[in-house]
Amino acid sequence: MTTKLELTDVGRRLKRQQFLQVYSECGNITQAALVAGVGRSTHYEWMAEDPEYAKQFAEAEEKAIDALEKEARRRALTGVEKPVFYQGKQCGVVQEFSDTLLIFLLKGAKPEKYQDRVRNDISVAQRVTQPVAGEYQTLRQLRDAQAQKAAGGNGEETESE
Repeated sequence: MTTKLELTDVGRRLKRQQFLQVYSECGNITQAALVAGVGRSTHYEWMAEDPEYAKQFAEAEEKAIDALEKEARRRALTGVEKPVFYQGKQCGVVQEFSDTLLIFLLKGAKPEKYQDRVRNDISVAQRVTQPVAGEYQTLRQLRDAQAQKAAGGNGEETESE
């Protein structure tokens, strides 16, 4: 005779399997939770409680990512048919490709070759040996104010030199 606890365990396992199956197809936690009839937070509880579930989820996530990559590759290389209209009526189709997806696929496949590169070159033509007169006066005023404050003054600027 089966107990209520065994039925609950079987039900939980079935919901987990259903969640993982749907997630591997759609890659969306909210949608998978809705189809499996569980709350989003239930998935995160399962992740925290059960290392085996976490492993199964990682596998389902890889399947979802593979499906995205497959679709990106198809759109980049094979393209999609887009209808062409003339005077409100479809008169044909054109094959449209995605250069942007192709770029992302290349960057992902060979980042060392296709990564964005930024080069910063800084060169100084002259060596500055003295601050400009106005800056020099400002630096002296700051120094004097700090010295006065350290000596117990009120820190207000005073005219020096």
